[in-house]
Amino acid sequence: MNYIYIDESGDLGKGSKYFIIGAIIVDDYIKLERSITKIRRKFKKELGNFQEIKGNKTKNFIIKKLLTKVNSLNSEIFIIVFDKKDKYKINYKNDFNVLYDIIASELAKEIKITKSTLIIVDTCKPKKKLVNNFNQRFLDKINNSKNHQINIIHQKILLIKKGYRLLMLLYGLLFNIWNIIIVSL
Repeated sequence: MNYIYIDESGDLGKGSKYFIIGAIIVDDYIKLERSITKIRRKFKKELGNFQEIKGNKTKNFIIKKLLTKVNSLNSEIFIIVFDKKDKYKINYKNDFNVLYDIIASELAKEIKITKSTLIIVDTCKPKKKLVNNFNQRFLDKINNSKNHQINIIHQKILLIKKGYRLLMLLYGLLFNIWNIIIVSL
């Protein structure tokens, strides 16, 4: 079974220049958790007791160690960076829930399902109807040509696996170490 963790950074309003959504896909979430836990233990003093490892507040040598560990796992990472000045190009009817779903569906197009999969999405939808709309649009766009079973759950970030913490670190790296790649929809 594969596990896909989906999270976002930024907002769709005026609070940030970019909206970022990403996914990390692993076939063994326990190995991912162990890798993150080992780094947290080894660098406890430098990382403190925060829930997330922040890319913009973590020393480069720690980030390099973590990325080396993650690179040794069987995983894939996909990140979509949306420049919010391009919102006018999308027909989202000034509904940020629709805009979120459109951007997330672009992420879904990049993901190929190769076996049964559990998708864990950070809770961002306040109503069941909005969750169902997201799920339907995401499942319609995801590459699942062999019709493997896919389940989607929405949970608060603190109640889920450590894969999210890694995504947030990757977002920080994207903006603080690597060049920014902007995707236009």
